[in-house]
Amino acid sequence: MMAVLVMLVTAGALKAQNYGIVFGELEVTEANAADIFGDGMASYDVATNKLVLQDGFTYSLSHDLVTINTGREFHIVLEGSAAMVASIDCNDPIAVESVDEDLKTLKITSNISGSALKCQKLTVKPHVFLDLISRNSQINMYALDCEELMVDGAMFFAEVTTAELAVHTNVLTLNDCYLRKPAGGGVNADHGGICYADGTPAKLVRITVNGEGLDEIEVPEQSIVKKIFEKGQMVIVKDGHRYDLTGREL
Repeated sequence: MMAVLVMLVTAGALKAQNYGIVFGELEVTEANAADIFGDGMASYDVATNKLVLQDGFTYSLSHDLVTINTGREFHIVLEGSAAMVASIDCNDPIAVESVDEDLKTLKITSNISGSALKCQKLTVKPHVFLDLISRNSQINMYALDCEELMVDGAMFFAEVTTAELAVHTNVLTLNDCYLRKPAGGGVNADHGGICYADGTPAKLVRITVNGEGLDEIEVPEQSIVKKIFEKGQMVIVKDGHRYDLTGREL
């Protein structure tokens, strides 16, 4: 009876330490949460459910997954720019945020085990540049795989090299930013992700904050200007060049 009781108590203690975050074979627990990898570059606060990455943080996992299952919205907080070579599989909504108003970059490159990032919902908050790349992806693997993507005044890039769809999602919400590539595109229900206006899956997705990436165009006074509709969007033709409504050359 005593032996059984000790085993139950021990099992309960071990379960209490399990925060639901595993980097390959390394589990985040109460013992290592303050310094997950022992180099001062990553920590986890269970009370706020925040994974904090320091400037210059790097992590590589050649196979298998980084798994996250905390049962609530999970926050990745950037103290500076960070990079991961791994496939992240999260059962929770994820928010990526910066500690201040300086732009912070998080680059995630997938390994062979899955999409670069998979989660319920992804929110990219202001002053963040999230760059997702999936190389040599198999079918049903993407740079981003989520039910809903919200980009809130931030920059978001996604790219696949061999698969056909970079972002697999059902809902796209943009606040103070715009879909630069594919121009005129959006979520296509048939493909279940971001596509061009004609329904072609987009291997490359670029979402940029308003005012970024726009080139000023000087047109002579005598220029011939035409406005036409192509594939559901307005196209401006000036001197043989084609531009969209923001002034970007097509």
